[in-house]
Amino acid sequence: MAIADHIDLRDLPESAQQEVYDFYLTVRQRVLAEQAVTKVGEGALLSEKALAEDWDRPEEDQAWQAFQ
Repeated sequence: MAIADHIDLRDLPESAQQEVYDFYLTVRQRVLAEQAVTKVGEGALLSEKALAEDWDRPEEDQAWQAFQ
């Protein structure tokens, strides 16, 4: 059974309910942001090998030399 199934916020005063809800939103936002970073990181790692075939060429090195 999930923790959320064990709590009843109605027992708390309205101000305390709001505080709990605000904390929940803060934690939820942090978790979603962490998940987004993980997904982006995984995608980058998965595409690295395929992109390397195009990037690891002398023509590419020469084209980017001015930016190094």
